[in-house]
Amino acid sequence: MNDDELDAVYTQLCTTLGAHGQARAPLILARLSLLLITRLDDAAAARLCIEAAAQGLAAPADAAARLGEQET
Repeated sequence: MNDDELDAVYTQLCTTLGAHGQARAPLILARLSLLLITRLDDAAAARLCIEAAAQGLAAPADAAARLGEQET
């Protein structure tokens, strides 16, 4: 996939998520993830992608604690 194709796919994803609303976005992303994992057909590569997607994200407890700190 070249840069233009990647941009077009990302734009379609954003447009689709926006059209279905914030409440349904997690369901769409979960279903998309499962469909892409199935297409990938490589467990090791899928595991690496999952790890890469989570890199740099705070754990839920850390994020909740930070929100509490911001409110005080």
